[in-house]
Amino acid sequence: MSEQALRERIQDIPDPCSCATGVPLGIGEMGLIESVKRTEGEVTVRLHITSPMCMMAAYFMREIEQRLLTVEGVTAVNVEFDHDLKWTPQDIEPEARQRLAAKRITMLGGRLLPQDSAQRRS
Repeated sequence: MSEQALRERIQDIPDPCSCATGVPLGIGEMGLIESVKRTEGEVTVRLHITSPMCMMAAYFMREIEQRLLTVEGVTAVNVEFDHDLKWTPQDIEPEARQRLAAKRITMLGGRLLPQDSAQRRS
């Protein structure tokens, strides 16, 4: 399986923080996957984190390992995290950024605005 196919296998792992906003995005859409490298049976996935306080590292590691270890020929999975915090909101895919922005327009003080109010603001 190619590195691109391996990336596709993990890109829809849900980002819990985006799920909490009501706009669930995969780690691929969030721009969190820096690289996927395969050498023989070993796959190394390098991920960006959005905050030094990110508590989802263990979750991401488990999900990536579970998905990739089922691939024929993959014998080991290493997940590395970018602790330099290179990720920015601009790394989110444009269409996903639009969905997030649309959701923010419909929110006020943490509460969903009535749909007709949200449409007038658009």
